[in-house]
Amino acid sequence: MSGMERAVQQRDPLAALIGRPTSYLAAVVVPVYAAGSTWFARDSIGNPTLAILALVLVAVASVTLVVQSSPLRAPLTARTHAAIIGSGLAALLLSALSMWDTDAFLRDDWGVPVIGLYYVALAPYRPAKELVTSGVLAAIFAGFLAVLQADSFVTAAPTSVFVIVAATPIVATSLAAAAFVDVLVRGLDRWRQRADRAFTAMTGERGVSIARSVQQDSVTVLNQEVVPFFTALLDGAVVDEATRQRARQIADEVRATMVADVDRSWLESVVEQAARRVDGASETVSTVVRDDHRLAEYMTTDERTALRAFIVALHADPSFVDDGAEIVISRDGGRCELLLRARVDSDLNVLKGPLAPFLAVVRVMFGDLQVEHEQPNLTLRFSYEQR
Repeated sequence: MSGMERAVQQRDPLAALIGRPTSYLAAVVVPVYAAGSTWFARDSIGNPTLAILALVLVAVASVTLVVQSSPLRAPLTARTHAAIIGSGLAALLLSALSMWDTDAFLRDDWGVPVIGLYYVALAPYRPAKELVTSGVLAAIFAGFLAVLQADSFVTAAPTSVFVIVAATPIVATSLAAAAFVDVLVRGLDRWRQRADRAFTAMTGERGVSIARSVQQDSVTVLNQEVVPFFTALLDGAVVDEATRQRARQIADEVRATMVADVDRSWLESVVEQAARRVDGASETVSTVVRDDHRLAEYMTTDERTALRAFIVALHADPSFVDDGAEIVISRDGGRCELLLRARVDSDLNVLKGPLAPFLAVVRVMFGDLQVEHEQPNLTLRFSYEQR
């Protein structure tokens, strides 16, 4: 995903996932509150049809919030934000029309608090600036509607007071939601900068460590094949055609091993390490990575981190069967397409199981993620740009 917005869901997908119960709570509380308020104000309702339509719009907004805040539909877009708030404003209008000229007290109307609750629920998913802009526009609409209704209110007060009463809850909740988002995103950005500095400082040490690891691998190969061969020669072995053939075979094996180490991509290393972490000292890795053009190198650091985390979690899952699993990366125009196939032998839907948080992160990083789980086969498809 390119150009991530300054939203909590996109900067810290797991934090948004943890806060998702707020969406469920809002989806339940808001319709119940609206329905209860409508029932208690039934004597003031002149048009029951409009009142019912207002409740229907509230239900639609609540369902949209729950469905679109799902981790596998992440990120929640500006269009969804507009749809939810727009449905709330339409419900506010219909509720006001249902009590036109009969609404005695503005403070008893449920439309404004409902919109405020939606802003609280949307906080983890949208940027601060968008929440503020949307909140101000919604407050202007609510204030204008209060001005039109002012003649029906029994309270003797200036029209400006009604405007303040109608607009304040929306402005307050949208600004509070925006402040929460801004503080959290700024904190995440500061943490990211410190992490990047630490990573840069460790680059030299990491290079030394990698060089030492490569050296140890080379020494291991030499100890297993080359040293015994030369030891036999020093002990007086006869140099004949069989000996020369054995020398050529050892040279080819050493060359092939070193070329394979050089050609191994970071993705192959991740798969190998994940498999060995689970299987202990096992040298057999069944998961196959097919990346003939080394397209995995085009992933950004964030994309690599998300995919690495999912692969590690997948191999650590007890229901994962490391037999026939494969990762295939191919080129499609200016994008790279990745296909991951694996077996997850579990009756639990992968979208609700232990892998769900990791899929949420992958979904944020790769906006076109498609997940298919027909037990036991799990298939992931997504793409990314060739940067």
